[in-house]
Amino acid sequence: MFGIFQNMTKYKILSIDESGKASYQHESKLFILSGVLISEGFRPKLDMKIRKLKKKFFQNEELVFHSRDMSRKKGPFSILREPKNEIGFWAELVSILNSPEVSIIFIVSNKTKAKKSGWQPKTILKRSYLRLLELFLIQMSKDQSKGKIIAESDSSQDLYLIEAHSAQQSQSQNYRQNVTSISFVQKSNLDSDVQIADALAPIAGMLFLKTKLINKIEKMKAKLIERKLLNKDNPSYLESLI
Repeated sequence: MFGIFQNMTKYKILSIDESGKASYQHESKLFILSGVLISEGFRPKLDMKIRKLKKKFFQNEELVFHSRDMSRKKGPFSILREPKNEIGFWAELVSILNSPEVSIIFIVSNKTKAKKSGWQPKTILKRSYLRLLELFLIQMSKDQSKGKIIAESDSSQDLYLIEAHSAQQSQSQNYRQNVTSISFVQKSNLDSDVQIADALAPIAGMLFLKTKLINKIEKMKAKLIERKLLNKDNPSYLESLI
């Protein structure tokens, strides 16, 4: 009997990647933590759809989406130099992500403001991860689900996610009881949700900076995020940390 009820437990997966670096030596103007939230049951369906998309456009279902390579349209992404292919690819990806099962969280830090405020790079990282996990807890509470965290590993940042996780465990009984695992993975692990977090982060930065969107692709991605932010049933978040 216990096993039956155990299998009925609902889990939400928070998959984390980032855009930019918190270091002031890095050229990025922003540091963006990007999280994709999906139910554990939906995860295999999402992965299957993303694999089919990769196979269709790049003839390689194990290709890794990386926002920088995609924007530069180099290597395997050179096919996106053809406008028809680029529009077709992004239209299909946006259609997949339009699913109400998918929500997103972006925590954005303006590094110039952070530096002027006396923040150290580690302050950006600590506060970004803490806020991300706070919003994850809010999401879990909406449907009484439990949670698992998956993050792309970065040796310069992993410690701060672990510290934020530990802080939430000590401060919140709800978090401690319901977030059951945290895993660090590499891009080569082929986690589609982690790759999506990476792919969407730059457009969140453009929305944050109110950058003029100059082409159809940027507008398509921006509208996706805007639709997600307006969804009250499965909320998404675009928050400024500083």
